[in-house]
Amino acid sequence: MNQLLDRINKKTAIVGVIGLGYVGLELSLNIANSKYKVFGFDKNIFKIRKLKKNIPTINTVSKKRLSILNKKYLFDISDISKIHECDIIIICVPTPLKNNMSPDMFYVQNSLNLIYNYLRTEQLIILESTVYPGATRKIIYNKISKKKNLKIGENFFLSFSPERISPGKEYDIKYSNITKVVSGFSIKCLKIANAFYEKVFTYTYQAASLETAEFTKLFENCYRSVNIGLVNQMKMISDKLGLNIHEIINAAKTKPFGFKPFAPGPGVGGHCIPIDPLFISWIAKKNGEKSDFIDLSRNINLKVTKWVINKIINHSESKKKILIIGVAYKKDIDDYRESPALNIINVLKKKNFHVSYYDPYIDKILIDKKLIFSLKKLNFKKLNDFDSVVIITDHSNIRYDLILKNSNRIFDTRGVYGKYKDSKIIHC
Repeated sequence: MNQLLDRINKKTAIVGVIGLGYVGLELSLNIANSKYKVFGFDKNIFKIRKLKKNIPTINTVSKKRLSILNKKYLFDISDISKIHECDIIIICVPTPLKNNMSPDMFYVQNSLNLIYNYLRTEQLIILESTVYPGATRKIIYNKISKKKNLKIGENFFLSFSPERISPGKEYDIKYSNITKVVSGFSIKCLKIANAFYEKVFTYTYQAASLETAEFTKLFENCYRSVNIGLVNQMKMISDKLGLNIHEIINAAKTKPFGFKPFAPGPGVGGHCIPIDPLFISWIAKKNGEKSDFIDLSRNINLKVTKWVINKIINHSESKKKILIIGVAYKKDIDDYRESPALNIINVLKKKNFHVSYYDPYIDKILIDKKLIFSLKKLNFKKLNDFDSVVIITDHSNIRYDLILKNSNRIFDTRGVYGKYKDSKIIHC
């Protein structure tokens, strides 16, 4: 323990990050910025080749920021044996759902299987992937404890620390200034993990147990899902009453206590909000408990997407030529996982709408096993060729004033024109 702690404090520890997606790459940059040597691993050989050439693989990371990584320490899985050289191993791989029902731990288990033979004493392994409460202990502890030379809590250390990445420009908060929740299998594990994260993040919070930290991540996203579900339901009700939900939110948020504004939209997307709350639903059901708020908010967030689709269909004329603005699941990112845009486009095409889309960050999407390509450029003067423009994602680098000027009709699902009184704008 003292040997590893000394290497952490002196910043001579080598940190290996498995999975260089939105979480792993951002984390690697922050660790490198804290003067640690970082080994990055990813199964996608094409991603590794790009990163080695200092080509960003996600739009939220610039070439300038990427340059801090030593490219000779970026590896694909064929070089996973180098994990033996790492003092700290951080797993940042996806945890999707199986058939929208139960957590799929395949990528976590596979990562552990790949590195298992290269683990040694005086290492710390940290899981940052979102998992159900108890998963770190069940999956990682149970497997590593079978290695006779490794005694977890004595000469090998285990931690869970939930990621708090928010891709895009939604929050003006430095990643390193977001409080890092840390937990450990034992007091020694917690002490070592916290000592490391204190060197990378400005603030840390020591959770009571692995399970507490695991649940914390899920609770945070359940909170968001429930509140987004609430505001989406309020949007549908206020619309029925002929009221503008954005005017209502602006009025309500003047209250300095007891209210936090959430923005309505066309549904929810990404890996967190549509998926993480279902981990709680699953574990609750396994333990004979209900998760009514989670289940209700999920249903509302699916319902609002159908509501948007019906608005478009009911207000469209025979021409039915539609331009979708933005397919990313949130503004200013290049990720369209679980985006409501996919369902909207798919349904409209099946209803014989002629659908095109423009997204400055996403040049192609896959819908119903078919590739659909973005318009290369948004020609504002030709917007009147479309029956309607539908704003699904409100990217910051789009001229919405010119869209308003040149469009025949606009379906605004994000409140871009929340304050406008114009007959061509349909709030939905």
